[in-house]
Amino acid sequence: MKSSRSAAGVDPTVPAPAVELVGLAAYTELAEFGLLAARSVDAPDLATRQALADGADRALGRQRALLALVSADDGVVPGVVGAAVMAPFDDALTDFDARTDTDDWAEGLLKGVVGHGVAQDFCRVLAGGLDGSSGRAVRQVLERPAPGPEAGADAGADAEAIWLLARLAAADDVLGSRLALWGRRVVGEALGVVTALLGRRPELAALAAESASRSGVDLPPAPDRDDAVRTWLVARLTGEHTRRMDRMRLAA
Repeated sequence: MKSSRSAAGVDPTVPAPAVELVGLAAYTELAEFGLLAARSVDAPDLATRQALADGADRALGRQRALLALVSADDGVVPGVVGAAVMAPFDDALTDFDARTDTDDWAEGLLKGVVGHGVAQDFCRVLAGGLDGSSGRAVRQVLERPAPGPEAGADAGADAEAIWLLARLAAADDVLGSRLALWGRRVVGEALGVVTALLGRRPELAALAAESASRSGVDLPPAPDRDDAVRTWLVARLTGEHTRRMDRMRLAA
């Protein structure tokens, strides 16, 4: 199946599932940019402000790289292509943001690491269901190295945030316990967003099923197939969340 949105600057030769996934992934990177930029403004010190600003800049860089994969022109214009492919997801995080609103700086940063981390893991899992050169290109952009105190240019946008939260938790046991509780609440809301997207977007549900099948999951026939895919996906995302919390020295 091919995309028919070439009038909006989208390459019509890119398969529709790849366009759909790029739209979601690009929207997720844009959302992470906004959160990291906001946390940078009121960061407790200059070094933290700069680190989070660097992460926000990388989020936009990754978004541009994703949009370039589906652009009909070599000189991609993010505003044009982005409007076409991200529009279906424009309200995807509205309820999540409302349910996880906080005035606490550290909680706000963890919200981004956990919430957007789940969304990005979701995109990486879905990319496993893509075929051909489009699939390889999307997976290459979505892959990211492990976070560290000095993130490279190709690291995830949240690399510095993970390292900063790990330092905060190590220095303050009370804060660490509070953040661990907050993380459990945020991941529950984030997983709710994922399951809602699977119900609303057939292309994403099909990619999830294909990815599960390629991972060796023996899926039952309909009508139990969708539930089996959701169960497998939530388990995968929960495992990634646990590893992410471990890197921050927080109990999942």
